[in-house]
Amino acid sequence: MLAAVLGFGQQPGPVFSVTSTLVQVDAVVTDGKGRHVADLTANDFEVLEDGKPQAITYFSYVRISQGAAVVSPVLPAVPMRVEDVRRTIVLMVDDLGLSFESMAFVRSSLRKFIEKQMQPGDLVAVCRTAAGSGALQQFTADKRLLLSIIDGLRWRPNGRYGVSLFEPLGMYGKAQAVTRNSGDMRSQEAAYNAQRNTLFTVGTLGAVSYIVGALREMPGRKSIVLFSDGIQLFTGGQGPVVHRGGEEDFGGMQTNRDVVEALRKLIDLANRAGTVIYTMHTMGLQPLVPGAADRVEIGGFIGMSGEQRQTALRALTDVGMPGGRDVAFQMAQQGLAHMALETGGLAYENGNDLNWGLDRVLEDQQGYYLLGYKPSVSTFEDKHGVRSYHKIQVKVKRAGLHVRSRMGFFGETDEESRPRYDTPIEQLRAAMLSPFRSSGVRLRLTALYAEVPKQGAVVRNLLHINTHDLEFSWAADRSATANIGVVVVATGTGDVALAKIAREYQLKIPAENVEQAMKDGALYTLDVNVKKRGAYQIRVAVRDEATAKVGSASQFLEVPDLKKVPMALTSVVLEDPERVGVTPGLAGITAAMRQFRRGGQVSYACVVEQGKAGRPGELISRIRVYREGREVYSGPAKVVQVEGGARAIAGTLRLGDLMKPGDYYMQVIAGDRVEPKKSAAGQWTDFEVVE
Repeated sequence: MLAAVLGFGQQPGPVFSVTSTLVQVDAVVTDGKGRHVADLTANDFEVLEDGKPQAITYFSYVRISQGAAVVSPVLPAVPMRVEDVRRTIVLMVDDLGLSFESMAFVRSSLRKFIEKQMQPGDLVAVCRTAAGSGALQQFTADKRLLLSIIDGLRWRPNGRYGVSLFEPLGMYGKAQAVTRNSGDMRSQEAAYNAQRNTLFTVGTLGAVSYIVGALREMPGRKSIVLFSDGIQLFTGGQGPVVHRGGEEDFGGMQTNRDVVEALRKLIDLANRAGTVIYTMHTMGLQPLVPGAADRVEIGGFIGMSGEQRQTALRALTDVGMPGGRDVAFQMAQQGLAHMALETGGLAYENGNDLNWGLDRVLEDQQGYYLLGYKPSVSTFEDKHGVRSYHKIQVKVKRAGLHVRSRMGFFGETDEESRPRYDTPIEQLRAAMLSPFRSSGVRLRLTALYAEVPKQGAVVRNLLHINTHDLEFSWAADRSATANIGVVVVATGTGDVALAKIAREYQLKIPAENVEQAMKDGALYTLDVNVKKRGAYQIRVAVRDEATAKVGSASQFLEVPDLKKVPMALTSVVLEDPERVGVTPGLAGITAAMRQFRRGGQVSYACVVEQGKAGRPGELISRIRVYREGREVYSGPAKVVQVEGGARAIAGTLRLGDLMKPGDYYMQVIAGDRVEPKKSAAGQWTDFEVVE
């Protein structure tokens, strides 16, 4: 049913499957020079489950490609048939975990991949971990479309990494005194950013899980290539310095439980979807010693030998210690390497040529072995309501060869783990939420967090719909009506749905507003009460009932727990002060679209929410505006009293002629002037300047 709705043909045989009678796993074998070996027999392999040898009852070799393919020019692509697809590749850009420097590096490498490395028979999608629409996440063989998507990739200053990979040494050395005297925001900003790494890491893994779930229905050899500056499995500098071998015992280390649990669920989902995950550590080669950006006092180095100076400089970066740059660099690689290892992929790291790593990915997909064995009844035993995680190990007996395969699964069959759709509406919801084949209706999602009296945390979803993509029926009075289905799904850790809403909605436009609505689009507003606070991936899908066209959009949103933080800011709402109240019935369009003309103004506002520490005393606040990784404006923001005694940060920013058309990010940050370490909070939003 689902495959038919999405327009896919017969699904190819799975590369990894678990049934009550057969566990089937794929394996890639290479020689000492990394070349594929395709002449082995079943007698050359040994398969172990939880350390126990299994009798191989199924064996075959699947060849995907032979020799080098000819590079095709950037021309319009002919629509591909399912049987023509050799490889299905997702280029996953972790914009929640890329520095500004790395994003530029990744964008350049992706362009080169599309222009010179992508081959006929490759079906490719470019996805982001922070947000996206159906058009951004569409599988295609059209290089022109993929290049246009890559050109639109932008660094997110509210991610896990800043402009560069490491904070400059001495950046906050005198922040305490400066803050008390002048209200500088540096120490508050540092404290605020330090709390968000785990939430954003879980957000990355949730976004990858979402894509993996959709890949289950796709044809060909399926793979995700994740470009990231790193995923940290361990907290406080704990964990192994070397990750080689894949035998880490998480139980004996101080792990970040939320991240590890989300990663294990992702690995199991990827294995069942027959998807290999390759990881690209985008930091490149790093010196890990003080550089030009670091504020290092070198007066004490006078009279030292060169070796002594080097030792002293390395000590400044805490080399080999928790918090040291070398340890942080290793930790960032560990999570990525573990993810690739557990799903049968490769991890590229410690290099400056991502395209060389992508060449290895393509070479790795020349072919693979399928090995099957009959599982024991104990594999699927339910112990205290929980299915055990089983380790799989594939060994090759011939000397000098190396084998890679998937390394584990939860003890349930594919049928048990498959999503259940009990009604046609649920089946439609699943189809509509696929990130692929869902660009027929252009959408833009703006999810805003707020605290509502007697309700608690509420997320207001502003969904802007391009009315040109809908089929309207026209009445005698020239009013227009369109019928749409709207689905909203919010997920937290892993792929667990925390909220689901499905509604049918009639979009009715009076005759006097038709012209304006066709110009500005339509706005659908949906409020969702948040029962569990934390990080969310919010996904929305719209289906035009008349044409069956589907569109989707998503956004990453953090709902703070006021019991655990000193203070918090609600989402920043942007408005055009010249349009407010001018177009009745279309209020909120500007907040949803966030498009403003150069030379005009932008009004911004967010509310200060009280946390566990009580009401902050003297609040100070500031806004910053960034474009392409550079700060283009910074200035103080006003703290004002609003209804009910609450306080808000609000103001108006004039977009002068120097504000060139393009995408911008605005940060609002607030703190307590008297006790800067007691309270710190911030929010980000994006907007576009147009001519």
